[in-house]
Amino acid sequence: MAKKINNYCKQPKMPVRVFNKNVSKNRAAYILSNGTRWVNGTQIKYMFFSGATAQKNIVRRAFEIWANLGIGISFIEVNKRADSMVRIAFDHSDGSWSYVGREILKIGKNEKTMNFGWDLTADAYGMTTALHEIGHTLGLQHEHQSPFSGITWDTEKVYKQFAGEPNNWTKSETHSNIIEKLSANKVLGSSWDPKSIMEYEFEAGLILKPVKYKNGIYPPGILSANDIKGIKKIYPKIKASAVKKVDHKSTVSINVTSGNQSDFLFVAPESKTYTFETKGDLDTVMVIHEKGEKENYYLAGDDDSGVEKNAKITLPLIKGKKYLVNIRALYAPKNKKGTLSIK
Repeated sequence: MAKKINNYCKQPKMPVRVFNKNVSKNRAAYILSNGTRWVNGTQIKYMFFSGATAQKNIVRRAFEIWANLGIGISFIEVNKRADSMVRIAFDHSDGSWSYVGREILKIGKNEKTMNFGWDLTADAYGMTTALHEIGHTLGLQHEHQSPFSGITWDTEKVYKQFAGEPNNWTKSETHSNIIEKLSANKVLGSSWDPKSIMEYEFEAGLILKPVKYKNGIYPPGILSANDIKGIKKIYPKIKASAVKKVDHKSTVSINVTSGNQSDFLFVAPESKTYTFETKGDLDTVMVIHEKGEKENYYLAGDDDSGVEKNAKITLPLIKGKKYLVNIRALYAPKNKKGTLSIK
């Protein structure tokens, strides 16, 4: 039996999104399901507030492990807060946690979006922790809170254990991080993966059902086969042949299903201000990057999901420069298409 692990990730609570009454339950479910996921092709830029080199190196290696899966998301370390999306601290008084996916973009530039609350160099659990928190950054949730897990907890034992050292959680913190079930639209897939990197280790006596886990859950602490399969499905590697070239004063079709995206390349014919605008019934997130040789530079983004408007970005571009326009459909009504126009 694996050794007991006492330190657990404690997720920050974010406000629950409320939709207008004209947004159907089906539409809202799709938006919530896809809304924390990055636009595929995003280069996530991270920085460290502080920390010893050995601690940072474990986190750097964990980013590499996720990236080396061949997904459509890449990572690059930056030094300036203004350039960063993910900001990492090593505050041992604050536990380990990360905001989930695009929630990060709502956090101020002077605030951390990920924290490590214990020594990552102490043992192999340090790398497990780093992989887990980056999983949250990519949009993944806690696996044991999946509505498909079928877990029935001995709640009083759970509350008692997590109220003690080293977690010292309140009853509400334990409920929201352990016992509370996530809605089906917030989890990856329709089955529970007890081997997932997003699964906690639980000792014997905390779980009543399924009976086979009464003696505990002991995930291996590495990316599982389902983790790898799932993250590749969310963020498939973007093939150059799938990126469509678009011209000034043109209109092109956005023909995608919910959760998927269309990718475009625009070369500015002259230095001037351009407007990129979607039309139609799709709920989308549109992001524009300037394409560099080694690094893509985020310029602007717009999210039109859950409201009766379309994504629209107006910005000055430079003649001859290449720009990536990525549009993820959070919700695409059946048999409905959208368009992208460039003016």
